[in-house]
Amino acid sequence: MKVLIINGSPRRNGNTSELVKQFIKKIRDKADFEEFHIFEMDIKGCRNCGACQKDILKSHCTIDDDMRILYQKFLASDMIALASPIYMWQFTPCTLAFLNRLHCLCRSSDFAYNEMAGKKMAALITLGDEEEVADFAVNGLKDFCEFFSVDYKGDLRIPFADKDDISSGRYDVELKKFAERMMD
Repeated sequence: MKVLIINGSPRRNGNTSELVKQFIKKIRDKADFEEFHIFEMDIKGCRNCGACQKDILKSHCTIDDDMRILYQKFLASDMIALASPIYMWQFTPCTLAFLNRLHCLCRSSDFAYNEMAGKKMAALITLGDEEEVADFAVNGLKDFCEFFSVDYKGDLRIPFADKDDISSGRYDVELKKFAERMMD
């Protein structure tokens, strides 16, 4: 299985990045994976120009930025692990831009063209608050997956996230179950 890990944290050594490191330990022997730190990439928000809904574009989108790399990685992957902290009840802005830009992989007027159908997606989430604070973001992701025929495999939320707790093995059981659910 090929796993694309989209890390939307602005901190390369923060809580979310530590959660991704621990997750990678659980899938290392079961999957090929590649991680992208999208906060450091040039990913613009969707302009809603509509070009992708009128025609299937060779480059998928009219915006010339790093999403062109990620489209190819997304299409070559079986599973997408979206990793993000929650800021103000939502995924980080770069994570949202990534999700919004995937729309060009589907013509939603008739769904005759949908390169997302059958992909699997799950979320690794860190919070500085209780788990329920992620509900808004997770519900949006579930709606995204349902609309685009992506198999939502669940999420793992770490409330009151602390890098030392995450690296200590405290969440090993949850991470193992999460990884198994993703690989199923």
